[in-house]
Amino acid sequence: MKVRTAVGAAIVLLAAWEGCATYHPLPLDPKAEKQALAPPDMRAVTLEAQAIHHPLLKPVQLDPARGFTPEEVAVVAVLTNPQLKAFRDQRALAGAQVIQAGLLPNPVASFGQDKPAGGNTQGTVTAYTTQLGFDLTSLLTYSLRKEAARAQARAVDLDVAWQEWQVAQAARMAALHVLALGEELPLARQAENDARQTMDAMDRAARTGAVSGAEEAAWRSAWLQAHDRLLLLEQEQARERQGLNQLIGMPPEAAFPLRAGPVPPEEQAIAEEGSLADGLGERRLDLLALRKGYESEDKQLRIAIRSQFPNIGIDLSHARDTSNIVTNGYGVALALPLFDRNQGRIAFEEATRHQLYDEYMARLFAARAEVAQILSDLKAVQARRRASQETLPSLKTSAEGFERALALGAADLPSLQQAREAYLAQAMAEVRLRAEEADLGVALEIASGRYLPGDAPKQQPAEELK
Repeated sequence: MKVRTAVGAAIVLLAAWEGCATYHPLPLDPKAEKQALAPPDMRAVTLEAQAIHHPLLKPVQLDPARGFTPEEVAVVAVLTNPQLKAFRDQRALAGAQVIQAGLLPNPVASFGQDKPAGGNTQGTVTAYTTQLGFDLTSLLTYSLRKEAARAQARAVDLDVAWQEWQVAQAARMAALHVLALGEELPLARQAENDARQTMDAMDRAARTGAVSGAEEAAWRSAWLQAHDRLLLLEQEQARERQGLNQLIGMPPEAAFPLRAGPVPPEEQAIAEEGSLADGLGERRLDLLALRKGYESEDKQLRIAIRSQFPNIGIDLSHARDTSNIVTNGYGVALALPLFDRNQGRIAFEEATRHQLYDEYMARLFAARAEVAQILSDLKAVQARRRASQETLPSLKTSAEGFERALALGAADLPSLQQAREAYLAQAMAEVRLRAEEADLGVALEIASGRYLPGDAPKQQPAEELK
């Protein structure tokens, strides 16, 4: 009997050990840091971009030799952003909760012996008792626990996708800023060069007495303003490039090649106005994540209510006493709910569910207001940009007319400089307006939860004076 018992116990222990997890080290050392800080392998990124799976982003064909469009940069950021890699680990935590929710509590087995050791032991045998117990209460909430864990895992998936969308759009916006500054900087350099030439001419004229010192000082101030504006734009471009590199996991000093994307149709976002605010709860990933979280919490409330049922445990026993009488029996343990009827947990789950309900409604209301505000701002910026585009040709013509008049001696250099400065300032303002329109287009995509390929304005360099 002892041999059979020992063999049975060994088999049970071996079976339990076979399914146990083992420890694997994950050192946080300089080697790991160096590997984590290394630039992403663009060959691997190119392959991953062709098979990306995301509710909003679509697979793209990347060609690093040609550079990356803002839309391609968005996909690259999702694949390479370091913070997203850490955020995606939440999926593993949610998956672990799903596994745990599908597990039943282990049965409890016990074995004991009683050996006669004194007195009248004639005719007695060694007594033993074996018991197997199981908690039946867990079966009452088993299906609800699995459903709640699956809903929470789905909420985490949607929340991760929302964070990916945020990073993608931030990288796309940074790329648009860099491209816009690439258009604006040549204009600023030309304006600074023109102001320098005029300042030098005024300086020479002031030394001969042709112009007053006050006039020379005014043109020197104009050059200083143009020079300061150029330096600020160069600083802004460097900052935007470093911000872009951070979003895509590149070293700060790396030169990430960019190119303008295809020219989209104008004002497509405005044409979508009637439908952008409808169905936000079914489109925006953060709202969908909240809905799944609410669904999971509703299951948790039902679990708490069902857990009011008294805890029930059942035990099966097999025993032999010292007089060699063998018995089989069972026992039932019932917890009497006299004081604790799970009131605290039920109240907590009800309050949590109500909080999620209010949070969803508040965020939905804010999303609708945000869409309306962005559309209003976008219309105003597009109107200003159209007015700016209409003004540019006349300013350019005026500057060229002064240039021809100067060559014929019919105009002076200050008049030409003022005309050129007016044109270049308006050209830079037009670039800024297109960049602002692009920002609002990206913000509209985020707020509406819909990809709008017509959000970004045309990427075309403003004309420069010959």
